[in-house]
Amino acid sequence: MDQLELSHKKILIVDDEVDLREIVASELEFAGATIFQAENVLSAQEILDQQQVDLIVSDIRMPGATGIDVLKYIKSRYVKSPPIILITGFADITLQDAYHLGAEALINKPFKLEELIRLCSCLIKEPSVRLSENKCLSKVTLKQSFGLSLDAALENQEIKIGRGGMSLKVDMKNRVWDGHDVINFELQFKDQRLQGLGNVRWWKPLESSSQIILGLEFSSLDTTSLNLMQNIWHSRKIIPYIPSL
Repeated sequence: MDQLELSHKKILIVDDEVDLREIVASELEFAGATIFQAENVLSAQEILDQQQVDLIVSDIRMPGATGIDVLKYIKSRYVKSPPIILITGFADITLQDAYHLGAEALINKPFKLEELIRLCSCLIKEPSVRLSENKCLSKVTLKQSFGLSLDAALENQEIKIGRGGMSLKVDMKNRVWDGHDVINFELQFKDQRLQGLGNVRWWKPLESSSQIILGLEFSSLDTTSLNLMQNIWHSRKIIPYIPSL
């Protein structure tokens, strides 16, 4: 258990299933976290209005409002909002839409408690810590040059950058991707360079084109790229975790 990372952290669990909520709460408490529980969205909103929490774990499908409503509520009210992990047993929302709305993760039932604890421990860290820890390399490397400055590429929607990743067009249509692929990326703009390791979270082909759109979650960034991202995050109001392009 990642007790050190979760020690003294406040986590809100939102789920109408009492047994599951209690099991998750017990495991997170054992890992050192302080737990708040809500059986519906209204109770969750009341807790969020009174408590500053470090992370939210919410089921999507509940009577009345849903976990997506919790997501929209917290992201609309707080620029610096706690990470949100959505849990679902149905096809309620696509990964792409969940990340675009601001969720940090979407996991499916049934899930392993160890994986949830590990995910909570990772997401609860500050980006500057989390994105400087993973120094692994992938056998797949994406190298791409833009004939524009980074600001111009963002303005022209050649690339979109969120709080936890980016979406961009790439010439890798013949490759089969899944949510576990990890790639090295080196993006060169006229004025900046962005380099690191990313997890492919979603992808979609472009019609009548040899390109696809990749949704990449940042796994690690080199020092220069991390400083660049922090400047972007501080200078813009960014809600999507991984924006849709």
